[in-house]
Order: sequence, then C-alpha cells, then structure tokens
Amino acid sequence: MKRNTYFGGIVTLSVIVVAACCFCFSPKALAADDFSLQVTPSPLVATVKPGQATELELKIRNASTAAEELKIEPRSFVFKSGSQQVALKDTTPPGISNWISFGAPNFTVPPGGWFTQKVRLALPEEAGFSYSFALLISRKSDPKPTAGGRLIKGSVAVFTLVNVDRPGAIRKLDAGKFTASKRMYEYLPATFDIRLKNTGNTIVQPYGNIFIQRGEDSGSPIRVLAVNETKGYILPDTTRTLTSHWTEGFPAYQTTKAPDGTEKTKLVWDWNKVSKLRIGRYTAKLVAVYNDGQRDVPIEGHVSFWVIPWKILAGLLVILIILGIGIWSLVRKLGRLFARTKAKAHSFKRRS
Repeated sequence: MKRNTYFGGIVTLSVIVVAACCFCFSPKALAADDFSLQVTPSPLVATVKPGQATELELKIRNASTAAEELKIEPRSFVFKSGSQQVALKDTTPPGISNWISFGAPNFTVPPGGWFTQKVRLALPEEAGFSYSFALLISRKSDPKPTAGGRLIKGSVAVFTLVNVDRPGAIRKLDAGKFTASKRMYEYLPATFDIRLKNTGNTIVQPYGNIFIQRGEDSGSPIRVLAVNETKGYILPDTTRTLTSHWTEGFPAYQTTKAPDGTEKTKLVWDWNKVSKLRIGRYTAKLVAVYNDGQRDVPIEGHVSFWVIPWKILAGLLVILIILGIGIWSLVRKLGRLFARTKAKAHSFKRRS
C-alpha cells in the first residue's frame, strides 16, 4: 500500500506491507524506488506458554542494490469490521514492550543478502489469552531528500498473532449469513460471502469448501471452491467476511488491473470453454470447520441462485423466430405452388 503525504512541498512516500483481510499475505519483495524487502514468515503466528521464554525467527532479505540500515519495532493496529480494513498505528501496543525483545533492534542487511532477526517473547504468568500486533521494519534513519525534494521512506509491517496456551482459552466462531452477492447472474463469476464472528478469546482459523451443484442433495458437484484459501485468521471480538468466487464459465467477466491501478471488467468469450455455458438454477453448499482446541466444529449452509444469460437466450429466440418465419413462408409458397400445379393438372384433364 502506498501513501503520499505532502508537507511543505516535500513528498513523503511510505510503503507499508499490510496483510489481507484475514491477516495473511504471501511474502514477496515490494519496492519504494530503491527500497525493497522480503520478509518470511508473514504473518508471524505462535502459540506460547505464560511464564516461559519463546524465541521466534524472521528472515529478512534486502532485494535492493544498496545496503540497508534497518530497525524493528512493535506497533499497534486496528481491524475495522465495517470496512474490513486494517489500520496501522504509530503507537506501541500496551504492555508489549515489557515482554518482547529483539536479537538486534538495529541491523544492516547487504544488497541481495538475508538477515535472521530473533524475536523473543517472555509472557508473564498473568498474561491474557491472545495478542495481535505488527512488527514494523523500517530504515534506521531517513535518507536525504533528492534534488527534486522527494523523500523516500520505506517500511514493512509483519502482522504477529500470539496465542497463549493457558486454561480458559476459548475458540468459538458464530456463523452468520452465507450468501450469494446476487440472486440471479447473467454470466459468471458468482461471489459467495461467509460472515463469521469470533466470540472467543483467542485467534481462530476456519477452512473448508463450497460445493457448486445443481441441487442441495446432489452427489456430484460441478465445482469445488476453497474457503479461506489464504489461510487467514480471525481475531477475538472481530467479524470477518470470507469471500469465494466461482469464475469457471462461458462467457465470463474478467477483471484486470491497469498500470495506473484502475480496474477494468470485460466479458471474455473463450471458445475453448463453450462446454461450460452456465444456465439454470444452482446451489452453493458450504462445508467448513474450525478447531475449538478439542475437536473440529462444523460450519454449514447453502444458498441457491440462478445463472440466466438472457442476451444469449434473446439472440437464440430471435434466430428461432426468423427461422420460423422463413420456414412458414417457404411452406406457404410450396403450398401455393402445389395448389396451382394441382389446379393446372385438373384443368388439363377436363380438356382432355
């Protein structure tokens, strides 16, 4: 995510690598001009015992062409259930500074090199059940502005989720609605949303499948979609919407992103997929689970929807009407011709 902030004519460009809605992203190098870091694992997830020290590792690669002098600091973040967005704060999470430390708070990574950062956790006996915060990796000091007055600031935020293994931990999801974005689609994709609320006191990771089939009790699904394909987590007291898309159809809408960041949607006619013409009533059946610490708890639901390519059907109807009119006209002409031929034959017979 790039943010441009203007202060007295100096442009400050800060690159923050944020996780997706379920606090999960595939670590890859993201660049702000000459600033490019790759961090793994991300997110950083751990289960720890209170009163015991735990050491985790973050591997950081400098993908730029110059050495980077970096620092690492814990930061708070807020997940907004309404917008499903994550907002990173400039403050240290309350209480975190008392039990988190780093092997090298300040460190240097050569160009193309890797650095292994030690993250040490020492939770007290009275620790809570879960903690979530970000580890912000940024330049130790800001570089000088360029001749054009632009200042490049680079940073990477690694979301960290800590479960505390202690009595009283509760993993519980309340399943809300399982819905399709529309009751009727002209063409695919069809979008399905699963609304889940974490009413426990520790993080939960649901997973499962959505089966696309002709009926609710059909034994042969047309397509199987993954639920929570990014393997994201749901934090305590937050409501998340997990989304899956059924895209395999003919024709189908495809969305592409232009170089300027805008998205464009167009209808694609891939004639190799003509056998995947979707038409009629379908049912999406949800079969998912989450682990409550003792067993897998099922999450189930189903929703029906229609796919009616009415433009194709209207075109076929017009063609059938035209063919029908043509056939009717031909039959009518043949009937008249037959009648005239028969009348001439009858007249000739009488004269004879």
